[in-house]
Amino acid sequence: MDFRGQDILSTDQFDKATLRNLFEEATRMEDVLKKGHSDLLKGKVLATLFFEPSTRTRFSFETAMLRLGGRVISNADMLKTSSSKKQETLFDTGKVVSQMADAIAMRHPEAGSVAKFAEGSDVPVLNAGDGAGSHPTQGLLDLYTIWKEKGTLDGLTIGIIGDLKYGRVPHSQCGFLKHFDVNFVFVSPEALKMPRKIVDDLMSQGRSIIEVDSLADHIGEMDVISMTRIQEERFESKSEYKKYAGSYVLDKNLMNKAKEDSIIIHPLPRVDEISTEVDEDPRAKYFEQVKNGVALRMALLSLVLS
Repeated sequence: MDFRGQDILSTDQFDKATLRNLFEEATRMEDVLKKGHSDLLKGKVLATLFFEPSTRTRFSFETAMLRLGGRVISNADMLKTSSSKKQETLFDTGKVVSQMADAIAMRHPEAGSVAKFAEGSDVPVLNAGDGAGSHPTQGLLDLYTIWKEKGTLDGLTIGIIGDLKYGRVPHSQCGFLKHFDVNFVFVSPEALKMPRKIVDDLMSQGRSIIEVDSLADHIGEMDVISMTRIQEERFESKSEYKKYAGSYVLDKNLMNKAKEDSIIIHPLPRVDEISTEVDEDPRAKYFEQVKNGVALRMALLSLVLS
């Protein structure tokens, strides 16, 4: 894949070779981070447009651009303070903002919305999360973290736990992991199982999958424990959300059953699905993921813009 000038919208754009090349570039960007700064993207402008709340993703994109010598224009509350409140279409917003920036990172609560926005844009658009659809850059940094910690993405058993129906991060993880020789353990309540389309796609690639509702019974099989929160904002009512809140809580007792060389990842924010007592466990990598995310997004921006 030639990244130059390309939108980054979907996991479908990536294959195994492309992922490995991207991870190698992210490793080089870690050296830039150690030095603190580069002029690689000096004179370039990134617009970050967020129609949905974000801490890590927005700051990560902005930090990545600034570390590479570029500049940032930003709106963290697009639904209330942009012309979308005046009924401007996503297409027109994309067309307008692309006249002022060299690339755009955009998040929206509706699946498919970032692609609509990109149709209007004259510059590359990077999907920073679209509803329950996908979150490709989060999926990429998750895989990068696994690749760094385990030295490979082949031959692993990956456990993905929590809201697998609405969780855009698990969806994106699967979209990338299907290119590698991995076994999946999907842990969720029956009503929040992984969408059948994703399961069928993985199975068509020859991947082994088991779907269960007990974390305790299967945590000992996992090389990677990928936790996700039950997302209140994806449910139609608070009462429906409360049926599943707290379904899985990773604590010291559960980690005593896990492999000594397993790792824990989580896109954050967490609610109650990982006890704070686990933070001191050397297998916990979810805060390290944040720094990995900066390096990974630096790699993407450099490849798309340079």
